[in-house]
Amino acid sequence: MKQRMFNTFMRIFKNRFLAELLSRAGYVVLVCFYMVRKLFLRKKSSMTAQKAREQLNQTSPKPDMDCEISNQEAIKDLSIIVPAYNAQSTIEDCIRSVLCQNTKYDYELIIVNDGSTDHTKAVVEQIKDTHIRLITQENRGFSGARNRGIDECIGKHIMFLDSDDCLVGNCIEDMMDKLILEQADIVQGSYYSFVETQDNRQESRLESRIIESDTSEMVRNPGFPWAKIYKRELFSQIRFPLDVWFEDTIVCMLLYRLCRKMVVMDEMVYAYRINPEGITKKARHSKKCVDHYWVMEYVLQQAEKIGLPKDDIQYRLVSGHMSTLLYRRVSLMESHIVESTFILACDLLDAIRPEGYVVQGGMIEKDIERSFRSRNFRLWKLASFVV
Repeated sequence: MKQRMFNTFMRIFKNRFLAELLSRAGYVVLVCFYMVRKLFLRKKSSMTAQKAREQLNQTSPKPDMDCEISNQEAIKDLSIIVPAYNAQSTIEDCIRSVLCQNTKYDYELIIVNDGSTDHTKAVVEQIKDTHIRLITQENRGFSGARNRGIDECIGKHIMFLDSDDCLVGNCIEDMMDKLILEQADIVQGSYYSFVETQDNRQESRLESRIIESDTSEMVRNPGFPWAKIYKRELFSQIRFPLDVWFEDTIVCMLLYRLCRKMVVMDEMVYAYRINPEGITKKARHSKKCVDHYWVMEYVLQQAEKIGLPKDDIQYRLVSGHMSTLLYRRVSLMESHIVESTFILACDLLDAIRPEGYVVQGGMIEKDIERSFRSRNFRLWKLASFVV
């Protein structure tokens, strides 16, 4: 909440010192209110898990997220997968940002035209380059398009690039060099975001480091699928869940936990175009926001299927997703739907909580854990809002 306050004050006053001062003061007031208010929130929710699941399914039914997996022989160094749906205005810039790369690595650029109804396909077809492979399919969404690319790619490594974004500099060469030199499973680069027609480039520059056999440190990295190169083997049993929002949950919940060694770069490798009308904006006003919970059920089933342990790392990831992030996504829905997601989250956490688990964090984080164990819906709402 403090960071959100800071961002709000920065937008209003355009002054970092003033924004920091006001956000600190505002957060102190909010925490004081929280400490008093929580004293009156002791009632346990009476909703049953069966009722909660029925209500969630009535609101937005749990889809079938499974898909068949196909793996081709890897003969190229890298496959860059671009899902493209009605991207005629940005796809050329996206493609050119790849083709202008100077690299010794043999790569393929797979454009998955995901049922576009505009001129996306024609724009791609007019760009003549041997690196490009165009695949056209009926609309399956981001997951279906990425999965098709994974199924058909022939690269030893995989990179995802969204059709309205661009690669920066000679990032293919830089990222592949470091990944191969370090024999890593994932290389993560820094990135910047921007809004079209606005002079507002915002950098997210990461600390350059190598993370080896420390999953707790790996999962702290950005959970987006892009700005990374993955060793292909990570996807041998994994695909993005179909027909849901928030499909990229598999990155932190599955791929990072399978990773044995990660390289993090401070160099800029990716330009992310902010879409004011994108899913992040729409989610809070759509019934599909409950996909956040359905996806978590799915990834935990996949984690068990591929043999990942029910350890402290998994529990912290899930409880983090089921507190602040879940609350932000469902908070504008009817109260009984918000409560339903909370009740199911409680059961989910009960099933994976390691014996003797101790919360890492301060007072509010401990209150969130207490709310899950005691089914205290109102405390969960308040604490998830404040943290």
